[in-house]
Amino acid sequence: MSRLPTDIIPIAGTFADAAALAAGLTSSTGIMIAFFDTGHRIAWANERYAEWFGVTPQALVGRSVVEVYGREAYEEASPRLQRAMAGEPLRYERLLEKPGSPAKWISISLCPHRDAEGTVLGVFGCSIEVDELRRTRDALDRSLQEIAIYLDNSPLAVIEWDREGRIRRWAGQAERIFGWASSEVVGRNAEELSLVHPDWIVTTGAAMRELRSGHTSRNRLVCRNITRAGLPIYCEWFHSAFIDREGTTQGVLSLAQDISARMEVEEQLRHAVVHDALTGCYNRRYLMQRIEQAIDAVRPDENGPALLYLDLDHFKPVNDRFGHAIGDDTLKAVVERLQACARDTDCIARVGGDEFVLFMDGPVDRETTARVRKRIEQCLGEAFRIGGHELQIGASIGVAHYPDDGTTADLLLRHADQTMYQVKQSR
Repeated sequence: MSRLPTDIIPIAGTFADAAALAAGLTSSTGIMIAFFDTGHRIAWANERYAEWFGVTPQALVGRSVVEVYGREAYEEASPRLQRAMAGEPLRYERLLEKPGSPAKWISISLCPHRDAEGTVLGVFGCSIEVDELRRTRDALDRSLQEIAIYLDNSPLAVIEWDREGRIRRWAGQAERIFGWASSEVVGRNAEELSLVHPDWIVTTGAAMRELRSGHTSRNRLVCRNITRAGLPIYCEWFHSAFIDREGTTQGVLSLAQDISARMEVEEQLRHAVVHDALTGCYNRRYLMQRIEQAIDAVRPDENGPALLYLDLDHFKPVNDRFGHAIGDDTLKAVVERLQACARDTDCIARVGGDEFVLFMDGPVDRETTARVRKRIEQCLGEAFRIGGHELQIGASIGVAHYPDDGTTADLLLRHADQTMYQVKQSR
């Protein structure tokens, strides 16, 4: 085996110089190189290639691929080797078992070698161990697959945007929330889809520009969006920038959830905090805040705010005779009439069972409150038709002006309550 077979000597002679150069260049590298002639025999190999088999390069020269690798391995590799011998360059990876060692992943390149006329004289096989790289890549692929599964099954909408604001990924609950399928939105931007409510375009645009410019790496935003069906919804957005090693933002990842139901509940809670549950007008808590705010805003050279304190007359008999349902409807009707008597800027609040306050933000003079008081007395003095019953009630009204009758909300209410009581006693 120390001499080349006579039928491969001519081929070897055509690349002897190149082989010698290749041997010198590859002796210190991890690349395994061999030359296979058209008879599928090894005509040349470098030291690294021979080390794989635990022999010297000379020990491999002249031996067939079947002899070196075994019949099973040869039959697996033969189709590729045949294609390379036909002139087709190939590159692939396969798991090979080194004698006495566990199998490892090898990257193999088959490069046809031609003479001056273009005839294929054989194939150079270049191999390099990529076991660690392959296992790392496989682990990365598994991780990416797991991430993709998570994103697709996320309870949130998962949206990726490129640097120009075009959609790259549309996953998770994006289709359920916004109504668009992935195939319909990829490559398009939010403006094309009318995804953002017109009132929120400026705000959302500024948030995305901050991310793309690198001024911030993440932000959170609650905004109003529009679904494909044209329905407005509220969404909470969590944006994170994709930043490369050079610090350049390459895109944005957005997670979004529909919080319309939550916003509705929060609005109901906010409404309940400051409104009377029965009549829908404001409650005492809001009234006190409103009065104090108005007092703080009074200028020394102008009249301040005023309030009218109302206690309904003859309301208890309505409840006693017709029941609480009729009584409740009567209170609602009273509020409707008070609203008709009030200005848009006035505040109507229920402060007791059948007690109400009409607060008039300043400046308000006594002539104005007298005129409003008379209007309310006339309005509430007219009969109410509730549940088929004609009810006659009316109201006793006390008035208080800032600062003559009190300098705080408590003092003003107390004064108006006292004057109202005096009016009621005089009847």
